[in-house]
Amino acid sequence: MTYIEEYYKFLVDNPDRACQKVLATYKKLVDDIKKPKEVSFFNEISEEDEVHTFVFNEKRGNRPIEFIERFCKHSKGKWAGQPVVLELWQKALIQAAFGFVDKDTGIRKYRKVLLFVARKNGKSTLDSGLSLYMLTKDNENGAEVYSVATKRDQAKIVWDEATKMIKKSPALCSRTRCLVNAIHYDATESTMKALASDSNSLDGLNTHFGVADEVHAWRDKNLLDVIYDSMSAREQPMLFETSTMGTVRESVFDNEYDYAAEIIKGYEGSGPAKDETILPVIYELDKPDEWQDEKKWYKANPRTWNY
Repeated sequence: MTYIEEYYKFLVDNPDRACQKVLATYKKLVDDIKKPKEVSFFNEISEEDEVHTFVFNEKRGNRPIEFIERFCKHSKGKWAGQPVVLELWQKALIQAAFGFVDKDTGIRKYRKVLLFVARKNGKSTLDSGLSLYMLTKDNENGAEVYSVATKRDQAKIVWDEATKMIKKSPALCSRTRCLVNAIHYDATESTMKALASDSNSLDGLNTHFGVADEVHAWRDKNLLDVIYDSMSAREQPMLFETSTMGTVRESVFDNEYDYAAEIIKGYEGSGPAKDETILPVIYELDKPDEWQDEKKWYKANPRTWNY
């Protein structure tokens, strides 16, 4: 059984711990594993409509999981220095993002992942681990990996965590160079940098993997558009967008949340045409008054679940 199927079974068996949006997303993923379907979308590189059949490759989906658990270590608190052990919900997410590939070419299906989840659920650790995987083990020459936020201090959070992971891992430390403003992986001439909206280097980007962190605080969508547009020349890039729920209304987060919600409605048969290149995973309470029921808090806090 794949992590995706195992996690979906857990959601079905524990309805108090499964919000409707997450349940709908994972039902769709399980269906796609069992019955691959033809998908039509516009290819930005060829500028043509294309039809692809995406299948699930468990080995491809497990590679980032195995990398993180083998090479990445915690850097803070009582777990500092201990290997990162991913929880089921994280493994299912990673497996879904990386495991669906084109049947003929092997190119990944998802170009954008939207993860909206409550605080203290390990977003920065997940972001940093995936960034290091995409920097060193995704077989991309000249990969450009960016931790992105509107303010440099916020953008540096994921980047700093990645450097700490490297320093605590002899294998990563011997293969990468951590400088003041960049991490270098010389084997493929790849780099990882922190990037903010006030950076002087927003032109000429060729992003392979971008982490857009805490989008709930963003007021300007321009930076997000710049990063996403800069992925167009890569064969299988990914934008990993993470956030807690929004406080800045009618701005970037609301737009991203609403679009993700519309995609999920499409999974349920009640929305517009689906965007098959985006994977939306939204952890939230289904009803506002559920905050009064402690059992329902799990819906927005997957990390607290006892598997």
